[in-house]
Amino acid sequence: MKYRPKHLIEYAALRMFQFCFNILPYRAALAVGAGLGWIAFYLVRWRVDNAKARIREVLGEELPAKEVNRIAFLSLRYMFFNMVDVLRTHFWTPERFRKYSNFHIASDRMHKHLESGRGAVAALPHMGSWELGGIASKVYDVPLFFIVGVQRNPLFNDFMNKLRGGTGDQALPREDRMLLRKVVKNLRAGKVLAMTNDLRSRTQGIAVQFLGKEANIVGGMALFARQAKVPVLPMIVYREGWTQHRCILCDPIEPDFELDKEEDWQRITQITMSRYEEEIRKRPEQYFWYNKRWVLDPFIAEAPAPSPDPATPAEQSVP
Repeated sequence: MKYRPKHLIEYAALRMFQFCFNILPYRAALAVGAGLGWIAFYLVRWRVDNAKARIREVLGEELPAKEVNRIAFLSLRYMFFNMVDVLRTHFWTPERFRKYSNFHIASDRMHKHLESGRGAVAALPHMGSWELGGIASKVYDVPLFFIVGVQRNPLFNDFMNKLRGGTGDQALPREDRMLLRKVVKNLRAGKVLAMTNDLRSRTQGIAVQFLGKEANIVGGMALFARQAKVPVLPMIVYREGWTQHRCILCDPIEPDFELDKEEDWQRITQITMSRYEEEIRKRPEQYFWYNKRWVLDPFIAEAPAPSPDPATPAEQSVP
């Protein structure tokens, strides 16, 4: 395969950052990440301005400019902290992970559910170091799997898949035409699907109230849960200071088979998004306001992709 110069430059930069982050102590690596975040905050102004507009859109126009600036700055810095955490996968031994996190409380609740033999959909928003869920699954022996898309840079794509694979996770390609069947099979086998769903759906998804407006949300979470007859477990990950990570595992949202499936999809998704919103409003600086697929952008139908989008509910069935 021939790689474009852009692919090679991006990959070289990623490996350079990984090397630097791994040879430094944790706080020093985070300090480098904070420096990169500071540079990005003052150089990539159009992205920062978009984030500030989103913060005002959600938290109110009356919010002081100083507070808007603080939230936007910390949100970007936490994104770089998240990158540091992901690229330091080999740093996260079980002892270090327990030292810097309290995921054991959520893990105990998850294992109590898994004792029933049923899997679950662990749904989480882009808050804190959301990628740490994969590392936590290895530390606490949770049978986690997730769905991955193909990145535009094939070198970057292979590197990140190997990095995530190193945490013991199982990655299913989003483009797989048998994806729904494989996901349901895993869930029925007692595994946990981890997924973020606080993004604007590219196709007609599920309309819910989120952050004060109507949002068009991808519907795979509810579809998978109902199809496999497992609950959705909303999960919130956030930071305390620079190095400490906290995890909240919310009460399960069970499918209701007395409801029509579309109505149940909407119910499950709305409850999940409402739980996200509660935590986002408590800790707005922890939320990633910079996502390109901003969840509150108006839905505009896009041309259908060559392969079906498994994240959107469809008239599919699994025996």
